[in-house]
Amino acid sequence: MENPKVLIVDDREFDRILYKEFLNEVNYDFYELDDGAGILDFLQQTIPDLIILDWQMPLVGGMGTLKLLKQNKLFKDIPVVIITGQKDEKVLEEAFAFGGIDFIHKPVSQIELTARVQNVLNLTEAKKLLIEQRNELQELNSIIKVQKDELKESLVLRTQMAEQKEKSLNQEMGVEKRKMMNMEVDSNKILNNLVGVLSDVQSCEKSLSNVDAVPLSVLKKLKSIERELDSLIEENRSKDKFQELFASIDPGFFKKLSAVNSKLTPLDLKHCAFIKMNLDNYELKRVLNVEMKSIQMTRYRLKKKLKLTESDSLREYIFSL
Repeated sequence: MENPKVLIVDDREFDRILYKEFLNEVNYDFYELDDGAGILDFLQQTIPDLIILDWQMPLVGGMGTLKLLKQNKLFKDIPVVIITGQKDEKVLEEAFAFGGIDFIHKPVSQIELTARVQNVLNLTEAKKLLIEQRNELQELNSIIKVQKDELKESLVLRTQMAEQKEKSLNQEMGVEKRKMMNMEVDSNKILNNLVGVLSDVQSCEKSLSNVDAVPLSVLKKLKSIERELDSLIEENRSKDKFQELFASIDPGFFKKLSAVNSKLTPLDLKHCAFIKMNLDNYELKRVLNVEMKSIQMTRYRLKKKLKLTESDSLREYIFSL
């Protein structure tokens, strides 16, 4: 560790030697000037940690030297200890006003000089440390601000991405929901058509009781029944497709229901799925092509199978799964 640099400015060589002996050259690196006139030139080469300044000198005394230091932003913070034989308090006031940090009256004692110099150096070191810590804190605050801004920007981007993903998911869910609803509507249309065809055939049967040959119109009706049955069979096969489509909206939903009651029928599961899709009773009536009473009976049976009381809401229960 380097020794502190001490510049002694005094026109008396004896006093300069005395101060160095008091402070001990082992503990400090000393530099000397016999007047304040050349202090700025000296400081261009070496900046000391402390200046011991005599107040009275022939060319530029203590006051003039302090003014020179005060006017230069590079040197104005160098700590200065004033030494003088004057007792006037006005001198003391002027010295402190122009940057003097401590004041020693002559004759100077070794104990006082050593203690004052060491205290000033300690104070200066503490001040430097505080400045460094303040600068580090400001730098840290700047880093934190940058990170905060980056985090805020990242959060905004993530929020936008999440909103876009949710919007996309809702759109996909809407598509799948429409597919399932259309699938059910188409199935019901086939059943209704089949019922109508059978009714027509029954009418034909009554008119053919005494006729040996089967009219062409009856054959066409039977062929139509065959096509409708084929479509119905194919539609029944598509029940697995319904569950597959719904699983893309809510994976595991049917497993949760089956865990509550493993004896739920495909119709029960489908009805629960439509409730989870947030279809109201009127939409269900249209999709399933049934009477409102039929929907109410189905829900009544479902509540029993799911072990719900009369006061429990089936819809709330389904949405809680």
